Amino acid sequence: MTILSLHHIFKKYSQAPEYAINDVSFDVKEGEILALVGESGSGKTTLLRLIAGLEHPESGSISLSGQVIVEGRESVPAHERQVGMVFQDYALFPHLTILENVKFGLQKFKGDKEKKVRETLLLVGLKEDFNKYPHQLSGGQQQRVALARAMAPNPKIILMDEPFSNLDAMLKDQVREEIRQIIKKTGVTAILVTHDTRDALSTADRIAILHKGYLQQIDIPKMLYEKPVNPYVANFFGKRNEILATPTAEGFYTPFGFIKDKKAGDYKGKVKLLFRPEHAEVVQNDDQQLIGTIFKVSYFGDHQIVKIADEEGKRISIRTNPGRTFEGIEKAFFYLWKYDVEEAF
Repeated sequence: MTILSLHHIFKKYSQAPEYAINDVSFDVKEGEILALVGESGSGKTTLLRLIAGLEHPESGSISLSGQVIVEGRESVPAHERQVGMVFQDYALFPHLTILENVKFGLQKFKGDKEKKVRETLLLVGLKEDFNKYPHQLSGGQQQRVALARAMAPNPKIILMDEPFSNLDAMLKDQVREEIRQIIKKTGVTAILVTHDTRDALSTADRIAILHKGYLQQIDIPKMLYEKPVNPYVANFFGKRNEILATPTAEGFYTPFGFIKDKKAGDYKGKVKLLFRPEHAEVVQNDDQQLIGTIFKVSYFGDHQIVKIADEEGKRISIRTNPGRTFEGIEKAFFYLWKYDVEEAF
């Protein structure tokens, strides 16, 4: 069931030459976690603010739970949208306790506010002394308080702006998984903005990629990685290698050697062979071997990246087992077990 719909949203700031959001449309399903990702200036935070009611679009419409909250010049005020917001810096009041911070979001709540606050804090896994102040909490605990404050009024959707950016690398993985579990347990719909692909891949059900205000692709992580609609999306989750090749009836001639492929006959001019580092393998010898000069080997603990150059210095990267040894080896044989073909010109 669709809970949020955006239709042909345009947004332009007065001093900017280009639109910050350019004809963006998509739906969000109830209970889904959607990540908005992109480089700085891509429009992801602007889009979040439009949904929250902190900005108004030039044109387009937004519907939440079947109610039109934005259309033309008409707009439901932010405080009436039943949207929860978790800001990048958490925006906790330093002079209020944990309990008081969460209670602040329940000004219109008619039941037992303190009971509701305690239930919500326990729901997000906070078992600290609720009379503590924000400065007495770790970054992960502060984030839970901010999430509890957003969730306490039972919003229809929660918006999270760079929710993991203030956490150190050691804590990030743990908090990401915990926050995902909390959101899934409550069944609330969530949209998070992030520039970190690991945040998006590990937390979201679907990911929307923005670039210069345009929506490039929205899909599950696996499809974005394996079936990108354009080079920008393909490179967003890790660079692809690119080898220029000449097709023949039997295969492709490349600067690294010949690749047998009957499908090569379908192409007439120069092509690009595109593949990710994990889609190639360094071998001892192979009947479809390619060969190049080892330029650099980088060790990352659970894998190595071997950079191999052709005679003109064009480099590609191949991911290998961390146990492989390349000391004293100048040349490397490798083959591609998966690649895409695109026309070069």
